[in-house]
Formats: sequence, structure tokens, C-alpha cells
Amino acid sequence: MKKIFLLLTAVLLLVAPMQAKDDEPVELTTTFLVMMPKQKASSVKNTLRKQEGVSKVEVDADQQKVVVTFTSDKNTESKLLNVFRQMGITAAALETGCFGSKEGCINAIKPENTMR
Repeated sequence: MKKIFLLLTAVLLLVAPMQAKDDEPVELTTTFLVMMPKQKASSVKNTLRKQEGVSKVEVDADQQKVVVTFTSDKNTESKLLNVFRQMGITAAALETGCFGSKEGCINAIKPENTMR
């Protein structure tokens, strides 16, 4: 019994430091559906690139989609939606990475919101 306890303790001591802490920044990617003229694609890309924590921006003007990768400690989905709003563009977050997001899963299906 002591051997099993010692083995489990050793495994926990090795695995625990490998797990990310809740407050550690995480890189998140969110897809936004937008309503914008094709001519605004480059200005949208440039404006989003200047936002704090944003590392990558992909704009698909034909599909009216913008994909933004950002660091969770520097930005949020809500802040990025405000940037779109300030540019006069209607946007909605289609999907996002949930783990590490300060706002959680913004499009998560919660049991109380489902039809029975």
C-alpha cells in the first residue's frame, strides 16, 4: 500500500507543474461574422492588428468573416466586438476557444437554454 501511495505521489509531483494555471495567458482564436463592404477589409485588418495582444488577423471579405488570434491577458472577445462597433461594422462572434478566456465560452450551449 505504501508503494502505491509513493508512486501516486511521485506522479502527481511530476504532472502538477506541467498543468497551466488559471491565471496564465492563453492564445485564443475567435471567428467573427461581419457585415462590411469589401473595400474596408484592409482597414479592418490594420485596425485589429494594432489592438493589444492581437497576434494574427485573417479577413475574408467574400465570406464576411474575420478570424482574430489574441492573448487572453491582453484582450477579450467583447473588446474586439467594440472595435468593430467603433469602425461602424456589425459583427458577431461565431466561435472562440473557451479555455483561458476571461469571458468563458461565449457561444456555449448551456443546459438551461436548450429546448426539452
